[in-house]
Amino acid sequence: MKTIKLAVIGCGNRGKVYAGYSLTHPDAARVCYACDSSRDRLEAFAAMFSLSPNRLYADASNMLEVMEDIDLVIVSTNDDTHFAIASEVLKHKHHCLLEKPMSPQAWECVELVRLAEQNGVSLILGHVLRYTPVFSTIHQLVHTEHAIGDLVAIHHSENVSIDHLVHSYVRGNFRNLSPIILAKSCHDLDILCWLVGKRCKKVSSFGYLDFFTKEHAPEGSAYRCLDCSVESTCPFSAVKRYLGPDIGWPTCMISVDTSLEARKRALRETRYGVCAFHSDNTVANHQVVNLEYEDRITVSFVLSGFNTVETREIRLMGTKGDIFANMEENYIRVRTFGSKEDRVIRPAVYGGSHSGGDVLLMQDVVTRLQNNDMHQARTQASLSLESHLIAFAAEHARASDTVVQLEDFTRNISNQRG
Repeated sequence: MKTIKLAVIGCGNRGKVYAGYSLTHPDAARVCYACDSSRDRLEAFAAMFSLSPNRLYADASNMLEVMEDIDLVIVSTNDDTHFAIASEVLKHKHHCLLEKPMSPQAWECVELVRLAEQNGVSLILGHVLRYTPVFSTIHQLVHTEHAIGDLVAIHHSENVSIDHLVHSYVRGNFRNLSPIILAKSCHDLDILCWLVGKRCKKVSSFGYLDFFTKEHAPEGSAYRCLDCSVESTCPFSAVKRYLGPDIGWPTCMISVDTSLEARKRALRETRYGVCAFHSDNTVANHQVVNLEYEDRITVSFVLSGFNTVETREIRLMGTKGDIFANMEENYIRVRTFGSKEDRVIRPAVYGGSHSGGDVLLMQDVVTRLQNNDMHQARTQASLSLESHLIAFAAEHARASDTVVQLEDFTRNISNQRG
């Protein structure tokens, strides 16, 4: 089979995760070009993927102009750069794997889908949950086996750990860039749309930024944890989080150089050293979204960052029974009315983040590129657009305290231009 040639724009964590497929499957895929605005990240990436200096770029436009014979461009930069970079990739008629979300602007999401169609290429979203064994199995149970009859309702929870919340959404890049319901949970809204399999009609939402505000700062706290007299007793101390022996995620995200001195410098100079109560974070840290789909199917989704352990849990209720599942525990339980027996399913386990979803997405995309059927990929942007629009509608509903009619909301977005 053909070896798929990859170009990567954005050489941080997600770029390395997607490109990492080529290291474990060297006959199937190979990284040929890389681009990043950080020289340190770019050089570290080049060393990992054995790229020569003439294949490295600081500017995406320059790389796109000169690169040849590339099958897929992976775009995994910050959210606010997605539209400009992905647009250029699509206009150069390259297939594109774009990390979620498509863009912090709703009309830009619509425009990216249009550009992909106009240029005859595929835009694939990094909605890896569709590939996880647990959610793939649930989809089969609901839509192929009809194990619980007609779907009536779903309750889904994304339980973000407090460590993840503080790292990414209080101190990190996502603290004030996009609504958290988009940046973190378009994954989950996408999986709900996929499992329901019908159009969403109405959206309401409630949520707030609580606790991690200046009003809750401990008495005597300082702007930076390194200068704080109460740091030793604070569970959210950046010193405890980043200066210990563990240099895996998220510690490796604060500095390419993970030496102790480099990490101390990052705490002194970057947002990662700022007190969790004195940061400039603006996104909600707990939110509920209520959805009504066609055929009066109702869905409730809860996102909260106040959890000791990170999990996704879902319950699907139908006319013949119910399904409960926990993604991290790789557990599915099916019960049917009138029976006292539980059917417990533990799908095949795959390594890597998102319970194997990252690897399985890359496997599918690479195989489809080899077979020339990219239009059948599970996370085409045209399929994932609805979940993005639901996220924007949820944020509008939250901010305006209204119920949003999604068809009207979508029509208004589609009529917008920059």
